[in-house]
Amino acid sequence: MELRRDIAEYRAAAEAQADVVRERINAALEVSRRTREEIEQRIASELHTPRVVAAKKAAPARKRTRAAAKPKA
Repeated sequence: MELRRDIAEYRAAAEAQADVVRERINAALEVSRRTREEIEQRIASELHTPRVVAAKKAAPARKRTRAAAKPKA
């Protein structure tokens, strides 16, 4: 009798722990689903919205140095 009670206690504790783990897994899955949906929406909105690229300023022309101006002999 005593042995069966111990087994039942262990089994109940194991089931309670399994329930806690299941709840944590389900919560993590829900967070990951929401994150994925947000990422997919962001990607879709960027694909349909053309990006505006700022025009880069041209770099000013560099002055030639005397060494570069002299012809080599």
